[in-house]
Amino acid sequence: MQGEAIFENKDIFPDFPTTGPLAKYRSSATFDWKKLKLIIEDEEALLFRQRIFNFFRDHPYFVRKLEESLTMDQQRHLASKRMLVGFNEHFFGVDQFIQRPDLSYHFVSSLMAFCPSFAIKVTLTFGMFGNVLRTLGNERLYQYVEANENMEIYGAFALTEISHGTNARGVRTTATYDVKSKGFIMNTPDFEAAKCWVGNLGKTCTHAIVYAQLYTPDGKNHGLNAFLVPIRDPKTLLCFPGVRAGDMGEKIGLNGVDNGFVMFDNYLISKDMLLSRTGDVTDDGKFVTPFKDKSKRLGASLGALSGGRVSICGIASTYCTKAITIAIRYSAARRQFGEDSEGNELPVLEYQSQQFRLLPHLASTFALNIFSHWLSVQHGDMFLRTTLGEKLPHVGMEIHALSSACKPFCTWAARDIIQECREACGGHGYLKISRLGDLRNDADANLTYEGENNVLGQQASNWLLNVEKRNAFGEESPLNSADFLQNYRAILQTKFPTNNFSEATSSKIILDSLNWLCAFTLNKTIEKSKKIQKKSSAFDLRNNIQVFHAKTLSICYAQRNVYRVFYDFVNKLPNSSEKEALHDLLVLFGANLMLQNASLFYQGAYFNRSEDIQIFENLITEQLLGKIKNNCIALTDSIAYPDHVINSCLGHSDGNVYKHLKAAFFDNPATFERPQWWETLVHKDKTILNAKL
Repeated sequence: MQGEAIFENKDIFPDFPTTGPLAKYRSSATFDWKKLKLIIEDEEALLFRQRIFNFFRDHPYFVRKLEESLTMDQQRHLASKRMLVGFNEHFFGVDQFIQRPDLSYHFVSSLMAFCPSFAIKVTLTFGMFGNVLRTLGNERLYQYVEANENMEIYGAFALTEISHGTNARGVRTTATYDVKSKGFIMNTPDFEAAKCWVGNLGKTCTHAIVYAQLYTPDGKNHGLNAFLVPIRDPKTLLCFPGVRAGDMGEKIGLNGVDNGFVMFDNYLISKDMLLSRTGDVTDDGKFVTPFKDKSKRLGASLGALSGGRVSICGIASTYCTKAITIAIRYSAARRQFGEDSEGNELPVLEYQSQQFRLLPHLASTFALNIFSHWLSVQHGDMFLRTTLGEKLPHVGMEIHALSSACKPFCTWAARDIIQECREACGGHGYLKISRLGDLRNDADANLTYEGENNVLGQQASNWLLNVEKRNAFGEESPLNSADFLQNYRAILQTKFPTNNFSEATSSKIILDSLNWLCAFTLNKTIEKSKKIQKKSSAFDLRNNIQVFHAKTLSICYAQRNVYRVFYDFVNKLPNSSEKEALHDLLVLFGANLMLQNASLFYQGAYFNRSEDIQIFENLITEQLLGKIKNNCIALTDSIAYPDHVINSCLGHSDGNVYKHLKAAFFDNPATFERPQWWETLVHKDKTILNAKL
C-alpha cells in the first residue's frame, strides 16, 4: 500500500456527512472506499487530478454560474478564455507528462469531467495539432510546434468533407505542386468538397492540418497527404485571401467548440508545409516516399486517428462516471412507496427494478474506466517507442483494431448509461440543473466523430479476418487482444460447464465463454465469406458479411477485451475486501454480457439447456444486486469527481437533493419574476388574435 499520508488529503478524500440520506449506505459498505480509490488510481495520479480540480474550483473564469444561460457565442468565448488561462498557467504539469505519459489520460478525463467544450478546445488546439506535426512532419515544421506551444498560433485538424467523412480515400480537396512557385496550390472543387466539422475552424484557429489529394505537375495523383495550412492571420483572425472559412452553427451539444468549414480557391502554400514523413516532393516536382505500398502510406498518414479513438474511450468512461454518480446518489436519497421498519418511505434504490437499471451500469463504468486507462497507456507507450525509432507494426495495427472496435462499444455504452440514468432520476432528471441532459447531448458526438461507429467496427473485423487468413494471431497480437484465437477451432469444441453454480458463474468461466463467443463469431463470419466469395467482388463480399456476422464479431471482440482487461486488473490484486467488492462488479459486468449474447450461445450450442442462461439471471437477482446495492454508494464515492465538477443538484455527495433543488430554484433571479411579455396574456393584443394565415 502506498503512503498512508495521502488519506489525510481532504480534497481527495473528503469526510462525508455521518447523517443524511447517504450515510446509511456508506456505513453498510463492506470495504474502505478510500483504499479502493487508491487502487483505481495511484497516488501520483490522484494528486495530479486534484491539482486540476482545485484550479477549476479557485479560478474566477471557472466559476460555474458563468455558464448559466449563455448564448452560443458566449459559450465559445468562455471556452476560449478557459483554454488560454489553463494552458498559460500550465496547471496540468508538462514536466509530469514527460515522466509519466499515462498522466495524459488523467489530464484529458479531468478536463472533460469539468467542461467538455473547454477540454476539446485545449486538446485540439495544443494537443492533437502539435502531436500530428511531430509525428508526420519533419524539422522544417518544428517552428510551428514551438509557436503553438507559445500560444502564437492555434491549431485544428481537417479531414472530413461535406460529402465524404469515414471514407477518407474519397476526399476531393486537392493540393497541386507548382514548380514555378515551389509551392502547393490548394483548391476546393465545389461545396461538397469543403472541409467540415473541424473543431476550432469556425472562428478561432489560425492553422489547420488539412488532408488533400496531392498532384504533381505530370497530373499524377499521389493520394491523400497532410499539409499545414495557414487559415487566418494570427494578428487579426481574418482569413487569408483564397481561404473562405465559416462557422457551422449551433449543434445538439458542445457549443463551446466552434466547428467550421473551409474552402480554398487556388490558395498557394509553401512546399515546406507538406507533412513529409510519409512522402515528399522534390523541387522539380517528383514525389518520393519510403513506402512502396500506397495503402500502408495512407495508413501511416492517418495513424493519428487511433489516438483520437483511444481518447474517446476515456471520454466515454468520464461521461459514464458522472452520470452513474448522479443517478445512484439520487436513488439512495429519493424515497417512494413502501415503508421501512420505522415507517419511512423506502429509497428507490431498495427496489430490485431500480437496482437492475443502474448497478450493471455501475459495473460497466468501472470496466470502461479500467479498460480505457489501460488502452491509453498502451497507446502512449507505442507513441514514445516509435518516436525513439522503434518499429512496432504489430502493436500499431492491434491498437488500431482495438480502438476501432472499442470506441463504438464504449460510446454506445455511454449513450445507454446516460439515458438510463436520466430516466432513473424521473422528472427531476429532465431538469437542466441535473446535468444529465447536457451529458447526453455532449456524449452524442462521440458516436460519429473519429469514425462513425457502425463503419468503424469494420476495421476491427477486417483485421481479425486478415490475421486469421495468415494464421498469425500468436505473432500479430502482442497486446493479447486476439492471441487466444490462434487455437479458435479448439475453443469451438468447448461447452458451457453446468456441474455446479459456483463454477459456472466464476469470473474465469465468463472469460472462457467470451473467448468462445469471439471464436464462434469469427468462424461464423469466415464461413459466410466462403459461401459468397466466388460470386462476389471484394467490395460486395465485405458489404454482405456485415449484418449478423462481421459487425457482431467486432462487438464480441470489444466486449471480450474490455472484460479481459478488467479481469486481469482485479485478479492481480492481493486479497482484500476492496478486491472482493471489485470482483462482484467484474462478475456482474460479465454476467450482463452473457445475458446480452444468450442467442449466440444457444445458436452455437455452447449452451445446451434452457437453465443455462437462467443461472446468470439468478446470479444477478439473487446474489449480486443485493450485495452490490449495500456497497454502491461507497463504490460510487471511490470514482466520483468533486461536487463542483459534477455540478448536479441530484448528485451532490451529501445526498441532500431537495435542499440543492430549492437553492437552484430560489437563487435564480428569473424564478419569481413576471415575464416581460405579461401584457400579451393580460391585454390579449388584437394584433395577435386577428392574425391570419
